[in-house]
Amino acid sequence: MKARLPRSARRALMVIANDVEPDEQVLQMVVGLLHTPLVQQSGLLVLTDRRILFIHSGMIQSQQVSVPLDTVTGIAVSKGLMYSNLKTTGAQSNVVVNRVDKTDAESFAAQLRSILANRASGSTDSSRKSTGHVSEEIERLASLRDRGILTELEFSVQKTKLLAQDNGP
Repeated sequence: MKARLPRSARRALMVIANDVEPDEQVLQMVVGLLHTPLVQQSGLLVLTDRRILFIHSGMIQSQQVSVPLDTVTGIAVSKGLMYSNLKTTGAQSNVVVNRVDKTDAESFAAQLRSILANRASGSTDSSRKSTGHVSEEIERLASLRDRGILTELEFSVQKTKLLAQDNGP
């Protein structure tokens, strides 16, 4: 069964290629509601190797919130009956995203915690490109494709990028 994305998340997914730099790697994406003092907007919360990006693409108005990873110090997951909430902490700003699938929220938080721990220990994900890591990433992308979050084309593009990086210098 494929997950049905909210319209704003589907629109955000279509324009994500314009919002991510060519050499920036998308690590995780989850659907949720960005909580701001004025409104809650549905869209995609994207974790890249450089930043956390929330993209809301509405019919009339679009919004993008970008937080560099070097300003993020942590992430908290609060679980409800049906959904989880994610809240980042850091120097620049806190991002609160509500109504995130529980499994997706845990996966997103684990990936971000791993990045933060690697940064604290002085190592980076890019320094450990291995066949095992690449195959795990491809499996994760395939899961996103199977759940309807990525299209076949988006999956193929990301898979090609991963394979090219693994075969690079």
